[in-house]
Amino acid sequence: MTGKDSRTPHADKRDMQFPAFLASIAHDMKNSLGMLINTTEDIIGNCSEKDCPSHPLLSKLQYEAKRVNNNLIQLLALYKMDKDQFTPNIEYHSVSEFLEDVTLQNKPLLEFKGISIETDCSNDLTGFFDRELVAGVINNVMNNAYRYAHDRIWITAQEEDGYLVIRIRDNGEGYPEHMITEGGAGAKGVSFTTGSTGLGLYFASIVAALHRNKEREGYIRTSNCDINGGGCFSICLP
Repeated sequence: MTGKDSRTPHADKRDMQFPAFLASIAHDMKNSLGMLINTTEDIIGNCSEKDCPSHPLLSKLQYEAKRVNNNLIQLLALYKMDKDQFTPNIEYHSVSEFLEDVTLQNKPLLEFKGISIETDCSNDLTGFFDRELVAGVINNVMNNAYRYAHDRIWITAQEEDGYLVIRIRDNGEGYPEHMITEGGAGAKGVSFTTGSTGLGLYFASIVAALHRNKEREGYIRTSNCDINGGGCFSICLP
């Protein structure tokens, strides 16, 4: 036993290539899921709930496909960030128009399940943020709300102490204790019972932290609402 690293140069090379190989597979899966989502949307658009007994199953399939697709996009974004291949595109945006666009994307599926969405945001509220990244965070939170909300989701946005704060609340059962975080990196650990990995909150915390203004850095917060006990997710951007 010499005490030297027993790995060969070929093994080192394989170690470096493996993450890229996984990223390539994730990218192909994302593209296939994109085609599946588009096809499902076409089918749902051509049949009504009254005429098609499988309409509820198709809507469920669409939701699950979108959820997996969002997870793959998050994984690919995290991979690029880890390899220093990602630069956020932070620009000036109207927050009310941004929230309207995100809400319209999710509204049909949520309404099919009987979940209403209410938005409260001043028309003159603006912010500097990466539109696609923040939209990905909100879409992920709304996908979770689709699973857990009873029948209502509220989205609010306002300026608080120099931060743009976007909150998403629902009237579900609320976050479990291990998912409550105050500006941290999100939930820790994996739950085989619920299927939760904490990836969504981890991704959200990374996205928030990419937004910086002087000495301030973005962060997320999860809590349970005082009013209805449901979950409350906040992303705070300087």
